[in-house]
Parts: sequence; C-alpha cells; structure tokens
Amino acid sequence: MKKALRIETFDRALLLASVKPFFGTRAPLENILEALSHPPYDCKTVIREPNYVDQDYQDEYAAFYCKAFKHYDPRCLRLHFFSCVIPTDAVCNLGEFAGGYLGYMVIRPTDLQRVGRTVLRPNITDPNRQFVHCSVPCYTHILGERFEVVGMPFIQQDTQVGACAQASLWMLGRYMSRKFGYREYLPSEINQLAKSTIALGRPLPAERGLNSWQMLDALKGMGIPALLYSRTALEGCSAHIETAFPVDPNASKEERAKQLHIQNTVKLADIAYRYIESGLPVIIGTENHALVAIGHTYDPAAAASVAIQRIPAFYVNNDNTGPYCEMPIFTTPATGYSFSKVRSVIPVLPHEVTLRGEEAELMARGCVDELLGAEIPVSPPVKCRDFISRNNPALSGALNALEYRTFLQSSVAFQASLREDTKSARLGAKVGRELLLLDYPKYIWITEVSSSPLLNHPDKNARKCIGRIISDSTAPANTRGVIAMHVADFLQLIGRDAAVKNVIAFHPGSTPFAHKVLAQT
Repeated sequence: MKKALRIETFDRALLLASVKPFFGTRAPLENILEALSHPPYDCKTVIREPNYVDQDYQDEYAAFYCKAFKHYDPRCLRLHFFSCVIPTDAVCNLGEFAGGYLGYMVIRPTDLQRVGRTVLRPNITDPNRQFVHCSVPCYTHILGERFEVVGMPFIQQDTQVGACAQASLWMLGRYMSRKFGYREYLPSEINQLAKSTIALGRPLPAERGLNSWQMLDALKGMGIPALLYSRTALEGCSAHIETAFPVDPNASKEERAKQLHIQNTVKLADIAYRYIESGLPVIIGTENHALVAIGHTYDPAAAASVAIQRIPAFYVNNDNTGPYCEMPIFTTPATGYSFSKVRSVIPVLPHEVTLRGEEAELMARGCVDELLGAEIPVSPPVKCRDFISRNNPALSGALNALEYRTFLQSSVAFQASLREDTKSARLGAKVGRELLLLDYPKYIWITEVSSSPLLNHPDKNARKCIGRIISDSTAPANTRGVIAMHVADFLQLIGRDAAVKNVIAFHPGSTPFAHKVLAQT
C-alpha cells in the first residue's frame, strides 16, 4: 500500500466539509481553520495524510473505541499546513518548503470532538504586546523529511477517554515532556492516574471530567510536581494585591462580597502570572471547565500599581475553542471565558524547585525594603532611599511606587543572559562579572523591581527596571533565601552558607538597566 498524500490549495470550506459529519463541539476545528485563513498564518497549502497511525488515538481506540458495537476506523487523517505554495508534483521534495511549515492537526475518526494532537505556531501579530511563553519545538516527518514547529501542543477532549480536564493534563504533560524530559503519557493513562485514588464512578466513558484533587493525583502519577490555589483559601497569598484592590469594611455586605471577589480574582491571576512568565503552564479551573494558560498580553500604557495590572489577558489552550485563545482578566466578554469565573489554578514546577513563586517575591520585597530603609554611614547619616535619589536623579521618581515581576529561570540561562547583556552594554561590566561568578542552584527565582515611568513603553526593548533580586529556589519559606540583589546602584552578594561573608558595593550609574524580555522558544 502506497502513501496517499495529497497536496491541495488551502480552502477552509472544503476542509470543513471533508471532515463532516460529526457531532459535539466543532468550534476548535472551525476556529483553527479560520485562523489559518488569515495573517499571521495566511496558509496557502495543505497536505492531506490519510491512514495516519496516531499514537494518542491508538491509545483511545484500544481503551474504548475498539470495544464499541459501531465500527470505528483505527487510523486518522493528518493535515499539514504551509504558508507557501507547494506544487502538486513536489510530493517527493517537500523538505524544500520546510521554512513555510505552520504545523499540523490530526483528525480522529470519531463521532464527537474530532481534533486530535495538534501543534501550530503561535499566531502572534504584535511581539511587543503578545507573549506565548509555553512553546516548545515539536517535530514530525513526511516521507522521511523532518519538519519542525515551535508551539504549544493542543488536543480536544473526546468525552469517552477524556473530558476537558484530561485534555488539559495531556497538553500540559506533553509540553513538560518536551521541555524538561518527562515521560509522555497517553490519554487513557492520564485518565487512570486521575481516578486511581478518587474514582467517583466508572472510569470510562470519561464525560464527567475531573475535580482539582483528581488532577493533582494525575500530575503526581505523571511525576510532575504541582501546586493548588483555590479561590476560597487565599489568605496570606499575594498580600500586596489587598492594597491595590482593597475591601471596604464599611461597605454593604453585597458590595464587600463583590470587592472580595475582585480581590481574589486578581490574586489568582497574580499567582498564575509568575508561573506562566516562567514558561510553566498553569491549569485554570472554572466551575465546569479546565483550560491551560500558556502566555499573556501586555499593556504598556497601563496605570499600574502592581505588575498584574499590566496583563489584560492570558493566552489559554481551551479544548472547547482552540489553541492560543485570549482569556481576559479584568473584563468580562459577551462570549467566551473570563478569569473572573476561575475557581482554582494549578501551576507546575521542575522537581528541583521547592520555593513557591509568591514566597520568593516576598523575600525580594523584604530585602528591597530593608535596603531602602537602611542608613548610609556618612556624616551626617542619610537614609539609603535619600542617598539614591541624590546620586541618581533618574531613580528618584521610580522609588515611590515600585512594581515587582517574578519568574523562574535556570541558572544556565541566567548566566548566558548575563554574558549577552554585559557584552551588549545593557548591563554594567563590573556588576555583570560579579553576578556571573556566583554559585547558583539549578533554578533561581528572579524578581525585577521597576515602576511605571520605566515600563510604559510600546517597544519591549525600551522597558527598564531599577533592580533585580535573585533567590534560591530551594530555600525554605520564611527564611532569607536571597542570593544576590542589584537594586538602585547597590550590589549585595549574600552567601547562602554561613561561612561566606556578605558583600555590598555601590556601582554608580549601573541602574536602570534593561527589563528582561524572556525568550519564546
């Protein structure tokens, strides 16, 4: 039997017609094809690959479909999308067009949700305002030619072997396997792991979905450390949000409940933001749905007192609507999902990281407050805050309303960025060398300190910060886990070992420096 590949001009209507009829939610298929019809994709060519043996569908087929009375085809249709025109007689020379590869989509031969394993490039049109941090290189082959697409894996629930929660776990798990080398888990394995402790009825069909505890069980079984934050248990989390979004004790009961709802919504978003910014997917749970947050938009003109106010929306993979969908944080759209409906968030971490993001930021805030309140031993003594304003007028206004942005980074990536920033003069050579020569754990939490005058720029490369605090990702909470702090021209090196002497030095003009534009793979 020969491969029956077909090279066709991309036609959204014809593709939709060719995969019907089917029931269930058609929105992901329709939205993906609609997006491919326009820039930045502007798809020109589609290659049909029928009789495709898809590993994930084979697993679903063995778990459920082969046992049904109705006959289901064990093979799928895979569609490959290109931004360039490919002649119909170029089937044996497709590698020449690899630069125009947009990604692929598997169509399952099922009755209901048919979009299987799918990876597309993020459809970013404004790199200064749109950031998809959770994207990894994925590879596929056509007649032995290798094609690469960098994106976030997507799949639609089939309702028999997996519902929305299982689909979200699959997407997160497939990303983590590509990013950190975790084992790949198939749909039926994820379903079994989720129901190994709390079954709540029969395992298949899986149309009822999962609760938060079952998702944590699944992640534990997959070997992926995870955290759970619930809307009803946020006391002590992101306390700085309470100042920006207060609850008036003198307001009416209804108004206090409304204010508390807004405060907790922003707290959950603030928590999720640190992990998303770190390139770590976050499972977002509403009353009856689960999605995977993978990136965010950015408003350079925001009137912000806390960093999350600069983030109008998260990018989510929503198995009900498709990949790279916007989920507004502070507004409620007429249609679609809003973050105000979120009840819980589940971030994940590498094994080596034990310190939570909000705990690292709390350490950083404490160190900055301590520095600014300290006295400089001159005659007469002067507060460090006043000393900074006198010696670097560019920072005087920035010290009044500080914003903190925290993200996780590998020490290798951080040291590489230090070399690059020092070489390009975005960071002073002396400061760069001191930070480069420090010993770090495998992962570090980095907290940038900045303010609106330095961040309100439409060009991401023009945004600056007045400082950076580096924290040990293995430090116990409520300890002094900061390794180094470069804030407002002061560089402080703090030994994690009691035998190491702390060093503080003044480097005039070393701040502000470039706000870190995190790499998108």
